[in-house]
Amino acid sequence: MSAILVILFTLFTIAVSAITTIPFSIGLLVIASVLFKKSWVFFLALGLGLFLDLTMIRPLGYTGLVLTIFAFILFLYERKFETQTVAFVFISTFFGSVFYLWLFGYQMVFLQAFINALSAILFFKIVISKLKSQNSKPNL
Repeated sequence: MSAILVILFTLFTIAVSAITTIPFSIGLLVIASVLFKKSWVFFLALGLGLFLDLTMIRPLGYTGLVLTIFAFILFLYERKFETQTVAFVFISTFFGSVFYLWLFGYQMVFLQAFINALSAILFFKIVISKLKSQNSKPNL
């Protein structure tokens, strides 16, 4: 069930990224790396980055490199902090979004980063509640 939610959120991220400048891909990467802790998150980061480069008409690879490095940093902090908390998701999404928006020269960096962090928390709580309800059901 959680894989379906991540796929749906990825599709939502792809659709919205072409319309708005809010980097929802940062929130997706934070949630995927915090919940799953698998190496496929790097491929997700690279794929989202390439798609964003294509839609924003940038040279290919810049956004993919930034998102892959961001995912790597999240995996580095995995052992030092309790990562499956709302606070970690908010802070890492906020600072990752601020850096991304600043690096690519967008306006209203803090407002967009705040909106992105709030949306990441909302999706994180939805996925966590689905995981808890899925684990509480008895196996038949």
